[in-house]
Amino acid sequence: MSVCEDMLLCNYCKCRVKLSGYAWVTACSHIFCDQHGSGELSRSPAVCPACNSALSGKLDIVRIELSPSEEHKAMGLAGLRPETVLDISSRALSFWTYQVNAPQVGMLYFLA
Repeated sequence: MSVCEDMLLCNYCKCRVKLSGYAWVTACSHIFCDQHGSGELSRSPAVCPACNSALSGKLDIVRIELSPSEEHKAMGLAGLRPETVLDISSRALSFWTYQVNAPQVGMLYFLA
C-alpha cells in the first residue's frame, strides 16, 4: 500500500481531505480535520458529525498531532507498564486499520 493510499481522511461527509498536522479523534472511532473537528465538535452538547453519537465524556473528543515530534514520541508512553503500552498500541492500530480499510467511514449515515 502506498503512502497516498493509507492516508487518513476527514470523516466529515462534505470534506474527505487527507489529514495532516492536527486532527480530532472521537470515542466512536471517527477522525476529522482540524477545521471541521474544531467547528463541529465544539457545539454543546457535542455530537459526532459522522454517526450522531453523543460525545459527553472528558476524553470522547481528543485533538491529536498526526506527526508528533521525536521528543513527544520518546516521552509519550515513558513509565507505563509494557502491557499498557501494548494495549494502547493495539487500540491505535485497530483504529488506523478501520479508517484505512473503510474509506467511506461516516458516509453511509448521510447516504441513507
